[in-house]
Amino acid sequence: MIGFNTILPLSLNTSETVFLELCRKWQMCSPHSTLKINNAPIEDGLKYQNEDDSESLEFTRVVGSNGIHCGVRHIKKDEDGEWRTDVIGYKTNEEFKVAIVTSRASFNVANYWRLPQKPYIVKLLLEETGPMLDGDILIEVKPKEVKAEDVSELASLINGERAFSLPVVYISKHFLGDYHLVDPDRLALKLSGLAHVYFESDTSVSTRLREITEGKNPYNGKIGVFWPGGDQNYYYRADATEHITNILDFVKKTLNTRKTVNECRWSFVQNLKYQSTYERFKKGESEQQEFIEYASEENQRLKEQIESLEAENRYLNQLKDILSPSDFNTKTPLLFKGNEPEIVQNEHLELIKEIIEDKLKSGSCSVRTQNILKSILESNEISQYKDEFLNKIKSMLSSADGLTRQSRKELIALGFEITEEGKHYKMKIRGDDRYSHSISKTPSDSRSAMNNFSEFKERFFGV
Repeated sequence: MIGFNTILPLSLNTSETVFLELCRKWQMCSPHSTLKINNAPIEDGLKYQNEDDSESLEFTRVVGSNGIHCGVRHIKKDEDGEWRTDVIGYKTNEEFKVAIVTSRASFNVANYWRLPQKPYIVKLLLEETGPMLDGDILIEVKPKEVKAEDVSELASLINGERAFSLPVVYISKHFLGDYHLVDPDRLALKLSGLAHVYFESDTSVSTRLREITEGKNPYNGKIGVFWPGGDQNYYYRADATEHITNILDFVKKTLNTRKTVNECRWSFVQNLKYQSTYERFKKGESEQQEFIEYASEENQRLKEQIESLEAENRYLNQLKDILSPSDFNTKTPLLFKGNEPEIVQNEHLELIKEIIEDKLKSGSCSVRTQNILKSILESNEISQYKDEFLNKIKSMLSSADGLTRQSRKELIALGFEITEEGKHYKMKIRGDDRYSHSISKTPSDSRSAMNNFSEFKERFFGV
């Protein structure tokens, strides 16, 4: 499973030697590395490794038909498994692409949801090599301010009229309050090497952008993420939360689904070495034992590739849960969620849908209004989260045996706080005093038990 993935376009003025030395410096200066790294000449096959095989750093350099493939694979093993970070460059006469990919053989979002941090090698390459250009956009650690004279330039990115590889993140300004949802400098630093960050200093920019992008630009505090190929996402949350973390994780997770170019893959470079050995063996220039060793390595490489692909497939199947669709929309949303926490998933949306349905049933609206409301309902998926939640509550509150010990455990698991007050239990949703409800410990009859649930539903979920 890929946990981190980005591609940097190094300056052609950067030599392979400088690049490989930076790869060594990455681990030599790392406070987390236990490797004993010296200044031995860097050549293909150079490997630093611990005695217990818990960590290693291996170099590779192969001359291909059109360019030079070079880089390192760093492996770190712990109790959770094996992490691999491949930093592989491919230099031709036209470009010098470097892919930085962190992965592990198995990854389950159910029990390991944290993404690996951005490898320090990204910062080293940004700081210690020449200027990097993504198309004609300079890759940097600072945000780019958009003024009135820059509107056309940004609009060409939003409209997909210019070529770029890294996503473009645009931070609009609130119309009232004169502030941004996030600090542009902090977000740009976190996303350096992953995305370009732009921000507007004047809300008049939004007005102009809206005209020449046909409304695709974010505005009034919203943040837009624009991808190569034309896809776009929009982010805004009114509640106090880690906005920068949310945006960073979203960008990282989406980049993780992007395929790394073959020329910048460790397995591709190793296959070139295998093919070279095979050709020399056919010509009689290679010993049989050398070829057998390479054939064995190739077999192991294919096994690892299969395991990796299977893990990535499992990951992609879970991607819809990872990308937090409630926070990132593919178009400017009709409404933004308020800051009242949801008790059940999609509660805000389901409430609005119920209100719309009730309005339609009342018949007290014009034909035009009816058609608009119907189109809104048809454009939103029907979920069963609220019904499933209420059915669970009903089975516990309407029991003739009252609120049993097992029922109390299940209510606590659903997020309720249960306390005893004389002959009653007090149920408090998420510990919020605004949402407390008392029920008798021993219902007088079945009708009384049913009333417990009916009162609860009407009080907290009635429309």
